[in-house]
Amino acid sequence: MLWTEEHIRTVLPALAGMLVLAVVLRLLIGKKSWEIRMIPMKILAVVIVLLEIGKQVVSAQGEYDLYSIPLHYCSLFIFMLPAFAFYRGKGYRTVGGITAGLCAAVLALMLIYPNLIYSAGNIEAYFTDFMSFHTVTFHNIVMLAFLLIPALELHDPQPRGESKAVVLFMVGFCVISSVMAQILKTNFANFYSCNIPVFEELRLSMQGMLGVVVTQILYICIVSALTILFTLGFYRLYRLMRKAMRKKELTTV
Repeated sequence: MLWTEEHIRTVLPALAGMLVLAVVLRLLIGKKSWEIRMIPMKILAVVIVLLEIGKQVVSAQGEYDLYSIPLHYCSLFIFMLPAFAFYRGKGYRTVGGITAGLCAAVLALMLIYPNLIYSAGNIEAYFTDFMSFHTVTFHNIVMLAFLLIPALELHDPQPRGESKAVVLFMVGFCVISSVMAQILKTNFANFYSCNIPVFEELRLSMQGMLGVVVTQILYICIVSALTILFTLGFYRLYRLMRKAMRKKELTTV
């Protein structure tokens, strides 16, 4: 099931609220200096790091759950949002492009298949279980971050190099996450098994024909390719959106 009743009741209103907030912030600080416009993103970056620290503390109580290791796709935001918000060195614009692409991909997946990202159970336990609170809040922050990037004009896509940087960054992530998933036998970013039942059944059935090792290598290659292309595709859509916004601004001047 792509959407549950709980997702319909929470994700859509939350997204509507985020859109309103993005518009309000654009009206309030959209013409201010870049540093002032970046303040909301800095706040989100700090909150997302604090959430992750809380998650690790809770996970460490008792027997540590290896699934809590930040090697998931969305774990990238623990590093990329703070880098985007605070880093000002060489290549900071590329950091912004990668971050925008990642945020766009997560927003798209939340609109397509939110039940894959977090369950109805997470929503129901939002106020009673910290891990559920973490996963729901974390992913909603990522959606808000994406809306704020164009609304506050926090990043201007570069005509050259950013697409290549997105691909290289994602290749690096796929290599690290997939290798650690096999070593730790933990399903980071779906590299060990598939959370989508129909595809998991296909993966298991292929093991009988090709063997476990060959099937797993093939599976990792397919998941890596899809992960890279999905992120690159939504980065490109983000670029097109920013280009359209700039044209509109020029025609209204």
